Parts: sequence; structure tokens; C-alpha cells
Amino acid sequence: MNEASLLAFSISITGPIFMVVLLGLLLKQLGVIHLQFVQPASDLVFKVGLPAILFLSIYRADLDNFSMGLPLLVAIPITLLLFALSLPIGRLLIADKGDCGVFVQGAFRGNLAVIGLAFCSNAYGEQGLATAAVPVAVLTILYNLLAVVALNPIESDNSQSPLRRMAMNTLKNPLLIGIALGFLMKLSELPLPRLLEDTGNYFAQMTLPLALLCIGASMNMKALKHSGVSTLTSSLLKLIVAPLLMISIAIWLGVRGMELGILFFLVASPTAVASFIQVKAMGGNGEFAANIVVMSTLLGIVTVTGGLLVLKALALI
Repeated sequence: MNEASLLAFSISITGPIFMVVLLGLLLKQLGVIHLQFVQPASDLVFKVGLPAILFLSIYRADLDNFSMGLPLLVAIPITLLLFALSLPIGRLLIADKGDCGVFVQGAFRGNLAVIGLAFCSNAYGEQGLATAAVPVAVLTILYNLLAVVALNPIESDNSQSPLRRMAMNTLKNPLLIGIALGFLMKLSELPLPRLLEDTGNYFAQMTLPLALLCIGASMNMKALKHSGVSTLTSSLLKLIVAPLLMISIAIWLGVRGMELGILFFLVASPTAVASFIQVKAMGGNGEFAANIVVMSTLLGIVTVTGGLLVLKALALI
């Protein structure tokens, strides 16, 4: 491929995803989408649509050819390493312990379930979604655990201990429930009634576009004006340092093709909106968390496209 072809390929994968996000932002500015719509729509995506996608993807997948074992073994320790690296950087930039936790969470908690899965779907279709399901499940649990550790200094009115709250939230997580049910149906070898499968397909088809629109509509560009070095640093740790570490180790270990592509899409995805939600729920600095989400999403347009271009140019994916 020449340079123009490589760029066209990369934009064909990442462009539609970010365009829908920006469309959500534009529609909010024009008054077509209102904030009152975003919350219930996001709930529908998280509690019904995404679980349906993951359930159907695993149910239809060929589990005998599951090949994300090695990439997962890379993703887990590198995520822990990034967490450890971001702590002293956050303490250097930020005096407040609570805000330091927000900084750290923004640096490692990627938007796996929406933007990450959208990339995998756009690049590899149904097979990509099925292959990404297990890493999404494992990393979601790890992200939740690390978020509790990072945000522990934030005072919360909730009398429940942070670890107990994390455990309960994990058990009730609709994404993990959808994945677990998918595996149960697959391993039981029971046929899924056509009526249920067709219904699930309808939800699956609407979910990712709706989720991306909601991300765009929830972005607050005015608040971004008050962001500083800490917001930019957290975003760059998420978008550049994390993918460089993860992908370099994976390449060294011999990971190639779709597996490397999926690992890249998941780890290079911008900071998750869930990070803002958790900070707000714990009474932390929600504006700081929101700024990281917005900045990483905007910068991700360049970093994800550029990273994909390099990997394709080197014939690694």
C-alpha cells in the first residue's frame, strides 16, 4: 500500500466512529439532542444494547479458535504498570489526593465497551466483536478494581466499603452478565430461538451508533476551556503511552494480525465516560474527569488513526 492508501484505510476504520461522536456533539449544539435524552439512552445502551451485542457475538463465535490468551496476558500487567506509573506523575502535578485519583483513572480506563467495540466491529465484523468480548470482560473487571484504589481518597456518603461496592457493581454489570449468558448458551449447545435472536439483532444494530451519539452529546466543550496540563497529561498517558507499551510488548511476543489489531483498538480507545460517572457518584471533581474524557476523545481522532496507519504500514495487522 502507498501512503495515500494507508491513510484512506485507517480513516475508513476510525473515521466513521469519531464522525458519529462529533455528530452527537453537533446535534446537541443544534438542539436536536437534549441532555434529558442522553441519560435514558445511555442506560438503554449499557443495560440492553451492549449486553445483547456481546451475548450474540459469543453465541455465534467459534470458541475453539479463541486466540486472545497471549494478548490478555500482555494487557493485564501493562495496565497495572500504567496505573503504577501514573500515580507519581499525578502526585507531581496535583496536590489534592482526590484529584490525583481522577487523573490516574483517566490515564488507564479506556472506553472498551463502546468505542473499543465499535473499532473492532468496523475493522473485523462479527468475528472481531466475538474475539474482543473476553478481553473486554477481563479488563472491565480490572478497571473497576483499579478505579476503587485510585478514587479511594475521595470522600463518599456511601457507608458501603469501596471494595464491597466494586464487587457488587461487578456482579451486577450488564456487560459481564451478557458475556456470561453468551458462554452458557454456547457451552450448553442449546439452540437460541429465532424470535429471541432476531430481537437481539435489532438491539445490536442500533446500539453502537446510539452509544456514540450519546458520548458526543454528553461532551461539554465549554468546560474544556478550564482544563490544564494535568488534563492533557492524563489524556496523553491514555492515548500514547498505554498503546506504545502494550503494543510494543505484544509485538515482541509475536502477536500479529487481528489479535494485535483488537488489542490496539481496546487499549488505544479514549478515556471511558464511566470514569466521569464514578467520580461524580463518589463526590469527586466531576469537571476534571469530564475534561479528561472530552480531551482524550478529541485527541483520539488523531492518535488512533495514526497508530492504525503505522501498524498497517508495518504489515503487523
